[in-house]
Amino acid sequence: MSLTNSILCLFEITDPNLIVTGISKERCSTNQRIHVVHATLSYQLLKCPHCGHKSLIKNGTHMSHLRLGTLSGGRYEMHLKRQRYQCKDCSKTCGAKTKLVNRNETFTHNIKHQVIVLARDMLTSKEIAKLCGISPSSVQRILNANIHLAYRVKHLPENLCFDEFRSCNHWMSFNCCDAVSHRRIVTLKDRLSKDIIDYFEARFSVQERAQVQSVTIDMNAEYGSFIHRLFPNAATIIDRFHIIQLAGRALDNERTQTIRTIQDKHSRIYHILKSQWRLFHLDEIKVNDSKAVYLRGINEYMTQQNAIDLALDAFPRFRSVYQT
Repeated sequence: MSLTNSILCLFEITDPNLIVTGISKERCSTNQRIHVVHATLSYQLLKCPHCGHKSLIKNGTHMSHLRLGTLSGGRYEMHLKRQRYQCKDCSKTCGAKTKLVNRNETFTHNIKHQVIVLARDMLTSKEIAKLCGISPSSVQRILNANIHLAYRVKHLPENLCFDEFRSCNHWMSFNCCDAVSHRRIVTLKDRLSKDIIDYFEARFSVQERAQVQSVTIDMNAEYGSFIHRLFPNAATIIDRFHIIQLAGRALDNERTQTIRTIQDKHSRIYHILKSQWRLFHLDEIKVNDSKAVYLRGINEYMTQQNAIDLALDAFPRFRSVYQT
């Protein structure tokens, strides 16, 4: 077997028009040693792809730097000289093409396949990039290009969850999942009501959407305006996390307003409200009322319940808010 056939078989390259001329070791701009396969690509082009005339002449070569799959964890490249052609009739130029790589790309199908195989083994992007000799962002682009989302799920679950998340820069995207199994139903690129309505109405019939029993959402009023239109039999449920969060914020607002009314900034009550704010967010069952501990900020030994009672006894309005 010739040197050309051995190298092509090693990298699983089946293009018959590609001829290997040599192998060398070089260093890139980051002082990393790379293995370079030098090759040429040339064949007889019968007619011009632009005008169709059979008046093509050779017009030099164009050097392409292609990334090959790794063999031993190193970085492998192919410096490919592509034959250029020029048409005498229309004066336009064209070049030799190969199935080794897509147009205007440098990553060959070999290294893309290697990235996908490693991703199936649940490796991280950084680990795959280190094994293949490419960057983590390139790994992510390859994976995103080969992910084909389903048009729709087969059956809508009875309980859904709506929420949004920050996907890129300042853009907010929409996410819908099963409230029981947490399986993703759909992820949309934005959270506009029009796009959400169009997605469900275009992919699910009225009978399918009528089987949904509940939709859990946050405090976003836009979701509540079209949930009954999409799911006529579904009950709208506010996520309890957001209710607890609002209650905690209301308590903190009252606490900060109470602190501003205290003139003596060195008093014990001031330090309790200022530094021991976490005590007021504890569940009543978890508050320690028997063992004295050292409380930083107050610089005293006392029980947690005693510190809470000192602040509540001094401010009756704050007591009522805390008890509520």
